[in-house]
Amino acid sequence: MNSKQYTTLVDVLQDRATSLHGITIVKGQGEHERIAYGQMLDRAHNRLAQFQTLGLERGSQLIIQTSDNAAFLEAFWACLLGGITAVPISGGNSHEHRHKFFRIAAKLDTPGVYTDSQTSKRLKDFAEDNALVEIYADLAQRTIDCTEAAPEGGSANIVTANEDDVAFIQFSSGSTSTPKGVVLTHKNLLVNTRSIIVGCDMTQSDHLFSWMPLTHDMGLIGFHLTPLVCDVDQALMPTEVFVRRPALWLTEAATLKATMLCSPNFGYQHLLKSFKPEKHEALDLSSVRLVFNGAEPISVDLCQRFMQSLAPFNLASDAMCPVYGLAEASLAVTFPRMDERFKSITIDRGQLGLGQSISPLESDAAAGIDFVAVGKPVQDVSVEIRSESGDTYSEGVTGLICIHGANVTSGYYQEPELNNETITESGWLNTGDLGFIQDGSLYITGRAKDIIFVNGQNVYPHDLEEIVIQRGLVERGKVAIASHREAGRDDELLHVFVLHRGAPEELTDMGKAMTKTLSEAAGVSVHALVPVSRIPKTTSGKVQRYLLIQGLGDGEYTTLLQAKSDAGDEQDAQASEGSQSLDDTASLLLAICNKEVEGMTVATDDNLFELGISSLTLASIHAAIEEQWPDQVDITDLFDYPTVSELADFLDAKASG
Repeated sequence: MNSKQYTTLVDVLQDRATSLHGITIVKGQGEHERIAYGQMLDRAHNRLAQFQTLGLERGSQLIIQTSDNAAFLEAFWACLLGGITAVPISGGNSHEHRHKFFRIAAKLDTPGVYTDSQTSKRLKDFAEDNALVEIYADLAQRTIDCTEAAPEGGSANIVTANEDDVAFIQFSSGSTSTPKGVVLTHKNLLVNTRSIIVGCDMTQSDHLFSWMPLTHDMGLIGFHLTPLVCDVDQALMPTEVFVRRPALWLTEAATLKATMLCSPNFGYQHLLKSFKPEKHEALDLSSVRLVFNGAEPISVDLCQRFMQSLAPFNLASDAMCPVYGLAEASLAVTFPRMDERFKSITIDRGQLGLGQSISPLESDAAAGIDFVAVGKPVQDVSVEIRSESGDTYSEGVTGLICIHGANVTSGYYQEPELNNETITESGWLNTGDLGFIQDGSLYITGRAKDIIFVNGQNVYPHDLEEIVIQRGLVERGKVAIASHREAGRDDELLHVFVLHRGAPEELTDMGKAMTKTLSEAAGVSVHALVPVSRIPKTTSGKVQRYLLIQGLGDGEYTTLLQAKSDAGDEQDAQASEGSQSLDDTASLLLAICNKEVEGMTVATDDNLFELGISSLTLASIHAAIEEQWPDQVDITDLFDYPTVSELADFLDAKASG
């Protein structure tokens, strides 16, 4: 590891001008672009000269919205070199994604925008449809096309940065309707990258490889900034490539001799659904020593299945490394010991209320819920479990996870009330997550805002979801449980949202089975089963429950009532308005596409990829097709048959033999 102590990230990149290490951009199988760290410095210098010519200067803000990793990094480092505050925003074509873009832009101070012309066109169309024309017109004056190379040889003014200068603002993925901007300084980031390097015993022989978007803290901080600070090689693969061909993540990791990988839970699930061992007999993952798992609740069962599935390909049995972190901490909070990376505990689900002492059970206990240990605090970070009033709890008691350290943000951008609520005068930050410490290790139980109070008890949505998944009633990723409190009620009504595109009554038996299972296993009553066309998630796979509840309140969904109402009504299915019967392949496919692709209408002969849909939308389309036609369409077939008519002919031909 490079042991030199740096004051700013600018110092780091400048010191890498002659480094032998760099970034490999993986564009496809065997298709790589190698950018040495010194070359990235040169490219960032040229881009900064362009930015400064256009009026961006120290203290300016620049929204960066591009899925092109090389273009993203070029602009990101240009901002750091010039003292411009970078504001990365994830792309996407949904109505909510575009609203988020304009909400963030409105919070900033006359920001510039760095994106491609196609995205700009879609933002313009959205603005015209949502009374945002003037705002868009103002932003368009300061928009830079990321697909056009910066002029070479320009004269850039590289600022003398300070450790307390803002490096970038990390906006939340959208767990609420108003994105929160986490302000991170050079000092925050350097302290935490050093903690990560020490925590995972990173050495000069390591090579990190990630498909996570650079708009996500795990992708940007964990798998770009950290290897650069350590001066080791890194490789980045576009998220949409992973979504389209998840096995390529592993084959390229083997080719590159990568030693560290990362993914949230949903990435492991996505890979296992399409991974065919017989097609990868030569795959050798012996170089991989760590596979980080974080960013969302970690499933013990899924971790075990992933490791078992890849054991024949020489993946080390102890490679799985569950961790805990968040943007407010500049990423890492806890890491497991490298000699004890994966362990779990089974707890009585009835003893997980705030302030309650946990009750460990046998691993197969009916009343038990499994939690994965996410380790101990990394260096320079302190963790305490506290009550709502701020009292510190002892080991074995569930409470709010609070953190402190030089890596922790000083606050959210232009959110004084939130900062007063969340951060104490002494700098302790309430993460909003719940958990407990047992034998020195932290266990995450859920988000405080997600806890449901039903039938006189506190329950965790992801626990209830895991119960019905483990019973085989629904696939992982196709269910979300949330609650809604009606006026005049003290408790909340439990709603089970299920991904389903057929007639609502087709779920009647499933609803009865889920209601019975959750009543027996967790002692809760299901108010309604709600079929939905999509389960909204953030870029890291976290379910956006608030959007489901919002849609429920707006009357968007049909509901299948599972329990008797206050008036004593029996179980009843409420028919949705405007439903239609579809009986041919093309019509079914067209209905699927138009439910998944928001903000535009897909026609039979439209090329899906020319519409600019996001990788996650593509994955959702494939998931819906898989539900309708199991094992008939690989996600790669969508590239061979990119229109509804072509795909329909392909399916019909397979059906006819």
